[in-house]
Parts: sequence; structure tokens; C-alpha cells
Amino acid sequence: MNKKRKVLGYFLITPALVVMFCVLIFPLAYSFYLSFFNVSLGRTMKLDFVGFYNYIDVIKDQTWWKAFLNTIYFVIADVAIGIPLGLIFALTLNRKLPIRSLIIGIVMFPYILPPIVHGLMWKLIYNPDYGFLNATLMNLGIIKEPIYWLVSPNLALIALIIANIWQGTAFAVIIYLGGLQSIPLEYYEAARIDGSTSIKLLRYITIPLLRPYTSLLLVMKTIMTFKIFDMVYAMTGGGPAGSTKVVAYEIYHTAFEAFKFGRASAMSYILLGIVAVIVFIYQRIFKEETLL
Repeated sequence: MNKKRKVLGYFLITPALVVMFCVLIFPLAYSFYLSFFNVSLGRTMKLDFVGFYNYIDVIKDQTWWKAFLNTIYFVIADVAIGIPLGLIFALTLNRKLPIRSLIIGIVMFPYILPPIVHGLMWKLIYNPDYGFLNATLMNLGIIKEPIYWLVSPNLALIALIIANIWQGTAFAVIIYLGGLQSIPLEYYEAARIDGSTSIKLLRYITIPLLRPYTSLLLVMKTIMTFKIFDMVYAMTGGGPAGSTKVVAYEIYHTAFEAFKFGRASAMSYILLGIVAVIVFIYQRIFKEETLL
């Protein structure tokens, strides 16, 4: 009987394992294999073994490091601004409000938008001729002439970072709301009996008990932001003059526009290594306080 149940179990998980192999394991292994070759496309794909040349060439490339630095700016802004904003919104929405469900729906709206739609929407907002942002600033008398947000190399990256924070904050709200709902109300009631103020409740109960959720957000938002692509593709295409290129966009450009698949594969694994190191550092800092 036990043998039959084991056979049935293996039979049931086989389709899932096959799918996982086809869409995850094989592409990862094959891209790692390609990273050691110079790939030439013609009637047939020609592979020339170059060893670690692709990795060394990427590390020496200033364009790669510019894209990496831009990505770091996105990560720092999303973590340093998006997470605190998410906590503030979550604390507000955790109260009994008359239209709480409606407000939650509005706050969550950016998160449910497809990234490409999110990017196109913000591109319209930043439009110098009929965009909402310029129109508002001019009506308020803050500016006299339209600002070309996505054309100026100095402003384009900031404009994209703001758009990314707007979407990323919604994810932090979802996580923190779940964390706040898990904190027993008895803790707050006992603290209030002892004369604790709202600030002390936040400092000594809420924030410490939300540390596992904060560590989860740090890891998830870092990973999600490092692979940001759709919004950059929709809003600027990496321009102007490469000022908004990020790592994922540089990988896309190298693979599907320059057709250097070996080099693009090397970029992907360098990025994977960097993210793995950052996540490991997070895990060491928070140790047993993580939900992962």
C-alpha cells in the first residue's frame, strides 16, 4: 500500500517537475553555459569558447557600471523612502475609518497595474505639453515654462525613481498591513494601562514586532528593484543618452538589440551574484527575525 502511494505521489508531482525543468532549470543552466561563449547568429548558431572573457569584459565596461549605479539609486530610494511610506500608510489604514476599504483599494491600485501600463501612465503625467504634473505646477505659479522631465539627463532618472516609489510603496503597505493585523491587541491594552503614549506604543511594540516584515520587505524590494525593466523601457528606453539605463535594460539591449547573448548571459550571472551577496548580508543582519 505504501509503495503504491509513493508511486502515485511521484506520478502526481512529475508534471510540475517537468514544467519547472523546462521553464526554470534548463534556461538557467543553458544561459550559464552560453556565458562562456561568443555567440554568432546566422543560419545556424555558432559558439566560440572564450572562457571567462565575457565576465571580465563586462566588469571592465563603464556602461555596465553606469547601469549598475543607476540600479543602486533605484534600490536605495525604494528601500529608504518606499518602506517608511508603506509603514505610514499601513498604520493609517489599520485604524477604523469610514471609507477604509475604498482607501485601501486606491492605495493598492499602483501595485495591481502591469509595470508597462504603469510606465506609460507616468510618461503621460510627465509629458511637457499636456502632462498633469506640468499643468499643475504652472497653474500654481511654481514654474513658468514646461519642464522636460524625461528629456533632461539630470531629471529623467529622478522622474523614474519617483514613479517606481509610487508603485513600490503599495507592496510595502500590503506586507505591513498583514503584520499589523498579526499583533495581539492585548499588548496595546496592557501598555495603555501602564500609561504608554501612542509614540511609545509605536516605538516599543509596533516597530519591534514588525521587524520580520521589514526584513522581508528589504529582501523582496531589493530583488524586485534590481530587475526593474518594464517601466524604464516604457518611459525612456534607457535614455536620454543612457542616463536611465539599469542593469536589466542593459542585459536586454545586449541580448536582443546587440545580439551578444554570451555577454548578456554573463551580465545576468554577475547580477545574480551581487543580489545573492546583498540578500546574504540582509539575512546575517536580521538573522532569526526574517520571515524567509
